[in-house]
Amino acid sequence: MSAEPVWVVGVDGGGTRGRAWMAPADHDPAAPPVGTAERDEPCNAYAVGVERAAAAILGVIDDARVAAGAPPDALAEAYVCIGAAGVDRAHEREPLFAALVAGGLTAERLDLQSDPWVALEGALPAEVVGHGARLLLVGGTGSAAVAITAEGRRVRVGGWGARVGDEGSGAWLGIEAVRAALHALDGRDPPGELSAAVQAAWGTGADALVGRARTATPAEFAALAPLVLRAEEDPVAAALRARAVASLCQLITTAAAGGALRETRDGGDAPAPVGLALAGGVAAALADDLRSSLPPALAGAMRAPVGPPVAGAWRLARARART
Repeated sequence: MSAEPVWVVGVDGGGTRGRAWMAPADHDPAAPPVGTAERDEPCNAYAVGVERAAAAILGVIDDARVAAGAPPDALAEAYVCIGAAGVDRAHEREPLFAALVAGGLTAERLDLQSDPWVALEGALPAEVVGHGARLLLVGGTGSAAVAITAEGRRVRVGGWGARVGDEGSGAWLGIEAVRAALHALDGRDPPGELSAAVQAAWGTGADALVGRARTATPAEFAALAPLVLRAEEDPVAAALRARAVASLCQLITTAAAGGALRETRDGGDAPAPVGLALAGGVAAALADDLRSSLPPALAGAMRAPVGPPVAGAWRLARARART
């Protein structure tokens, strides 16, 4: 009888949905995973609470297990890497980690880290850019820029959550869209396509919008972002898109200045090559505007992501399993 395989699971636990890949540790990373799953449930413990986030993550992992044909007890021995929103600091990470272990994952084989880092590994695996720095802009429900220098030093800019940051993100665009609709309703701005679209989505009148906004999660605000991106003839929407581009460019240039462009190779003076990739729906939608707004060196470093964030999580878990 052949031995049961060592299973590897990668999870992208975003603010809007969760994705999971599962395959044996000896699976070729260039091949499609054996089991995949996706759930439209937020995995951000800060936004929806530890219990709900853990349930969403464990649910999508089990869906991937079923898709992979693995037995129910496989997850107890699996190596799991989870990139989750809202776990940047230890006091945020530890309760979710404990809930995931209580749900059946093994603490010694569980790696829980902030989602931009697995997104970077998925978009720009080290072998793609060789010894150069890797830089990723995340522009989805939230926003941040992360970089790993040629020496392995990590740089992070932004990603402080929708209440106090995440400028240029989907949640930020949604919040600004509601604010713009309220300005139109009370006469500070003229009504237009964007204010009408927001009211069609959330309800007519200021009372409906304010009532919804008081309890809305970042993911629910982010669901309004496409209204801003689609309202091409609305001057308010155009101004919001321009502000989003400026904010996202600032994240990139600040992360680059923090290390990604300062590294040198073999003691020389020239910067090491930089790979810059984008992740998230807002960043993808604004890619052309970002390219034209960035300094030439960074615009020239932009390249298509090799894979999605969930692929990065799976690669990181596989590396642990194989060592």
